[in-house]
Amino acid sequence: MIINTVPNMDLSESVVRLGTREDASLLADLGTRTFRESSPNTLREDLDSYLKENFTCEKLLAYLSVKSAAALILEKSGRTIGYALLYPGQAPDRLVPPHSIQLERLYILEEWIGRRLGDVLMARCLEHVRHSGFGSIWLTVWENNRRAIRFYERWGFRRAGVCDFVVGREIQKDFLLLKDIHLA
Repeated sequence: MIINTVPNMDLSESVVRLGTREDASLLADLGTRTFRESSPNTLREDLDSYLKENFTCEKLLAYLSVKSAAALILEKSGRTIGYALLYPGQAPDRLVPPHSIQLERLYILEEWIGRRLGDVLMARCLEHVRHSGFGSIWLTVWENNRRAIRFYERWGFRRAGVCDFVVGREIQKDFLLLKDIHLA
């Protein structure tokens, strides 16, 4: 299934498609690369441990097998350059209202950042969430990732709490951000 790009943006040849189980290997490889790129200050041992545990084909197949979960894959000029993973997981500390979905991951290869392609992916995530009937979407973001925090706030996410995020042996503080979805 191909989802159209955001109108009025010069994003020719960019497409967001719904991932399938056949994309598990692609998502594992892309996830490993983009998470590594976004974590330059994380100790290599901790990063390798986290990647080995969270970005396997088996883990991605398990995600894609869950009802209401979705992988949205961003392609530009026929090349896969980013993805988002929506997952109906349990929010920490009951900070999120019922019937919510988590934007567990939204990553774009570093070389493509700054070209508003994140906007294309986020627009499609919100469209998918709205179409699926969820009342809100939530995510966690590292407290020191200022660029990502600004991006999410620009899209109407607000802070709802703080939680721990474990990468190997390192415990990071993440902001939990929430956005209500207005069903039309």
